[in-house]
Order: sequence, then C-alpha cells, then structure tokens
Amino acid sequence: MKKLLTFLIILAFPLLAQPLPKVKDVRFYQPLNTQNVEYNPIISPTGRYLVFQSNRPGGEGGMDIWVSENLSFPDRMKLPVWSPPKNFRELNTSNFEGMFSILFDEEEKPYELYFTSVRDKTQADPKKNREGYDGLNIYYTKINQRTGLWSIPVHLNEVNSHFEDKMPAVSPDGCSMVFSSNRPGGLGGFDLWISKREPITETKEKNPDKPTIQCRDGVWQKPISMGTLINTNDDEISPRYHWDGLRLYFSSNRGDKNRKFSFYYSEYDESQKTFVTPVLLGSPFNTKEQLSGESTGFPFDTPADYSTYSLWEESDNEGISVTFDDLWFYFSSNRPGGEGQFDIYRTMVPEDLRRSYEFLFRGLVLDGSEAIMIGLDSTLKIYDDTRPIQVITSKRIGGDLSIADAENFRTTIKTGKVYRVEVSSPGFHPTELLLDLRGNVGKDKEQYSQIILQPIRQAKDERPDKTIQGIRFIVKDKKTDLVIPNAICYYFDDLTRKGKSLESKDAHFDLEKSPTMDFEILVRAKGFKEETFLFAKEKISGMEGKDTVLYLRNLNDFDSLYNTIIYFPFNERTLSDEDKKKLDLFADFLIQHKNEKVEIGGHTDNIGNKEYNISLSEDRAISVYQYLRLKGVPKERMKVQAYHYSQPISENETEEGRSRNRRVNFKKID
Repeated sequence: MKKLLTFLIILAFPLLAQPLPKVKDVRFYQPLNTQNVEYNPIISPTGRYLVFQSNRPGGEGGMDIWVSENLSFPDRMKLPVWSPPKNFRELNTSNFEGMFSILFDEEEKPYELYFTSVRDKTQADPKKNREGYDGLNIYYTKINQRTGLWSIPVHLNEVNSHFEDKMPAVSPDGCSMVFSSNRPGGLGGFDLWISKREPITETKEKNPDKPTIQCRDGVWQKPISMGTLINTNDDEISPRYHWDGLRLYFSSNRGDKNRKFSFYYSEYDESQKTFVTPVLLGSPFNTKEQLSGESTGFPFDTPADYSTYSLWEESDNEGISVTFDDLWFYFSSNRPGGEGQFDIYRTMVPEDLRRSYEFLFRGLVLDGSEAIMIGLDSTLKIYDDTRPIQVITSKRIGGDLSIADAENFRTTIKTGKVYRVEVSSPGFHPTELLLDLRGNVGKDKEQYSQIILQPIRQAKDERPDKTIQGIRFIVKDKKTDLVIPNAICYYFDDLTRKGKSLESKDAHFDLEKSPTMDFEILVRAKGFKEETFLFAKEKISGMEGKDTVLYLRNLNDFDSLYNTIIYFPFNERTLSDEDKKKLDLFADFLIQHKNEKVEIGGHTDNIGNKEYNISLSEDRAISVYQYLRLKGVPKERMKVQAYHYSQPISENETEEGRSRNRRVNFKKID
C-alpha cells in the first residue's frame, strides 16, 4: 500500500493538455463502488490513482482509507477501469479514518497526508495509538523518502479543539489548511476555518512545471474562521483546493429546504488576500429534468429554484477533487441509481471553469547551415485557429548559444487554445510547430523552443557520378544535414567477421570494389550514437557511382534510457529479473512519450555462423519486444532488427569482450 501512495506521480507531461471531446458523464460500478459508503475521492494529478474513504468489508474496521489504480492509465480520455481497491493498512485502525488531504512535493510524490480520526489508546499496534481531544481530530503523517514508510501520525494540537474538527484540505503550496469545525466562534453548524504556516527558504532550483511546496514542516498557526463571505448559519463541509491554490471547492446545505448538500466554489482574490463570495457549482448547469442513474447531471446539483421535482432534491453531493489538467471532476453523492449509499462519480470540468493564464513562449531560431549555429533573423506568425493573432521576429545573434536561456524571441499568449506557429526566413525552408494549451496548463508557465531552419539547397543530381568507383559513403548529422568530420566506418560481411576499417578521404568513405554479398557498415563518431546500416545484395547495383548518406544522431537528442542495454549469457534468449526492471523503466518512458518509436536490436558475438547468429539475435530482440508489449507499449511503435556480429561494442577475442557483445540495445527511429 505504501508503494501506491508513494508513486502518485505525474507521468504524462503536464504542460500540454489533450483535446477535449464531448464525453458522457459516468458513475462507477463495482469494484470501486459497493453497497457501502465510498466518499471523499481524491484523484492523483494524472488520474492514475484514486484515494477515498469507505466502510466496505475487508478493512480494518469502521471507516478506512482505500486506494485504487486506473488500469486505463495513461489514456486520460478513455473511461477509467478501476482495480479492486486496496486498504491502506499502514494508517487505518479499527476506528474512524477518512476525510483526508495529500500534499505533493516537487517530484510530484506524496509528501504529507492529513486525515480525520479519533483518539484511541487501545490499538494493539503502538504505531496506531491516537492521542487527541474528544470527538473528531485532524492528524498528520509524513512519508520517509528513503524508506517509503509513513511516520507515526501526530495529533495537531495547534489546530484541533474539544469540538468536531474534520475534513482538512491543504493548499498545493503547503501554506494553508482549510477544515470544517463546529467549534465556538463560527456562524453556526459546521463552518470552514483556516490555519496557515510560514514559508521556508528554498535552496534548490525550482522547476516551473512542477508544484512547489513553499511551506513545509512548520507549525500551524491558530485557526481563524473564514468569515461571513464563506460561512453561513448552515453547514459548510468537505473543502478541497484546486491544484493552483486559487480556488476552493466545498459543500454546503445553505438555503436548502431539505438540508441537502450541494457543491460551491470560491475564487481567491490575490489583491485582497481572501476568498470571495461562493458560487453554486451547478449553476447554470443544473437540470430541471428528471435524470436517470446513468448520468451525473450538468454537472452535480439540485435545481436551485425547486420548480420541478428532481431526483437530486433528495441527495447530498460532498467531497470533490479535480485532476491536474483540469479535465475531470471526481466527487461523491448518495443520489438514486448508485450501488449503495455514497458512491463515486466522474464528470468533465465545464469549459468556463477552466482557467486562462498568461503563457510565455520564447526560444531560439537557429541557422542550420553551419556546424556551429547562430541565431537567425526570422518571422514568427502565431495563429489562433485560422487567423494570425501575433507576428513577431527573432534577431540574428552570435556568441555561445549553449548557455541556458539564450533566446532571440519571446512573446506572451493565453492558455486555453491551440496555436500554430509558422517560422520563416529568406533563403531557408519554413517550418511550423503547434502549441496545444487546452485544458488547465497552469499559472506562470512557459515553453522554451529551439527552432532550426535549414537552408534551401539545389536539388541533388541523382545520376551516377563517373568519378566514383564502387560505392561512396558520407556520414552526416541527422538534424543539421552537415558532414561529421570525425566519423569512422567499419565494413562487415560474412567473410569479414572482425570488420575492416574504411579509409576516410575528403570526408567520405569509398568501397572501390562493390561487394558480392549482403554487407553492413558500422559508423561511429564522437558525440553521436553509433549505428549499423544493413545493405542487401540486390540493392548494391543501385548504389554504385552514387553518394550513400549515413545519418547519425547527436547524443544530446536522446533520452538517457536509449542507452539501456540488456546482456545475455552465451546462447541464452530469456530475460532475467534484473533485465525486466530495466525494461519497466523503458516501457514507462515509451508509454509517456507517444511519438517515440524504437528499434529493438539483437546482437551476438562472432562465434557461430551467420544464419545461426541472426536467429539467436532475433530471438533475443523478440523476448524484449514481447515483454514491452506485456507492459503496454503498442506494437506499431516497436521494430525488431536482428544483427549478427557487425556491431561489436567490445573485442570478440576474449570471453569478457564477447559477453558484452551478446546483447539487445535500442535505437530511436522516425
């Protein structure tokens, strides 16, 4: 259980949201919902995990905290399929645990957990004994980043009272906690109270695309009532912060003739340093039609004017959270048509509740005609749908452009739309890129882009060059199309197993005598990922008298996971447990980066004949392919390639060297 709560991380990239098609609101069936209570759902930022409270069978007793995993992850638009929930036994006792809040750290992992429980000194496990006052109390636990275990829960003396204190909601920056209490000093019933703690001094560099805990491990100040703008003489319960900390959701039965709870939200006024008058979340999306159990409504609540009887008039809507991209609300309700008492539902966030922020777009437009690129004069047209909304220019600059944040253009646009950016300059091929800023991208975000324009060159003469005898190879940079001056080429065929170095003449490599069999060329260059190029016998005649370009990719263009190597014992094809751990990381990377395609290359030493080695290397590559398929990587994004002994990474003269050549490695492909 601790592992599930430890890895509630954002795996999909958070900056660019996905398209927002119209989808049907849903309620969830078993195993997520049961005939018992499923309440206060908290969805992890990407929607991979759902944490909630329930008194379902199989727990420690009473109300417990449970966790379920979305088996449809990482597809955010597909209907979630929830795994059978697991009990958070590390925290739960035979009494009440629930109504909680999770604070995520800069790595987007759980850092602190605040929950509601009761005083209890009778637990057999001393770690589960609870200090505290009478009634409900708020407790705190912090995860040990080294062991992954949660600390012994601590009673928050500075926050709790001798009355009912429950339902904590901690702001994403860790500086504020809102909770519900019936203590004296409020307006009546349960009111919302707020406690704050002081910011800490950050010593490490912040990542603007990740949440930052500005206040942590400090002492909470004495709570104060949120006042008449938020509270009434009725009940305000189940607060929950929006992930940007600038909106507070909660439930209230204010003005309801049947004392039923509906959802409200309040925006934070940064100039006044306070939350403003709440708005009924259902208005103007309330329906006046009787709804079936297959719908959550638009989106949540009872008709405000009670002009038409509705199923919603006899239901409560309590406990709400929103995904990091602002696409989905998860909430609990005891409305008719569910599995039992309170159930968990999901609905899309209405468009007008998604925020629009200032977004900084900046970067470098580079001249790709030289090995050492400089900034280029260019025009950038930024289109909103079909018309240009901005025309900006980049300036020609030189110097060391490898330094961080070197730029020759910047502009500000609004989130919530898709932008097409056209980049052009005289004498260069134009290019374009898309900025998909739909969904809730967030506040104070930016994108830095390096855009390389390639010069317009005359078309190549494809006729054979009579000055070339045999076959000529030229090694170039894949990105810039420039010749790589320090390249080395090795020739392999079935008779030349150890490989033959090709002499470099004027930055090209010649085979003066055309091969009579299949052959391969291994190319290496400092700063580039080595590649092996295979040439079939039947294609040799078409290569004679022409330049054959061999492209290498700069190592900086690769994620470090592409350096993963799976080694095999002599004549072996099966994967070890250690191999599978490496492949788990690679599978996660491919699932997150949906545009990446990979070649899975199998290799052998030079013992055995070519046919056997090709079969063996193919078996090794297939074993890796099959494992990645089991982990959810689509087959169309993987290609299996069998090599034999033409791409050694060590000498084949020793057993140690041969053991390093018996391997599977990976190559990024377009």
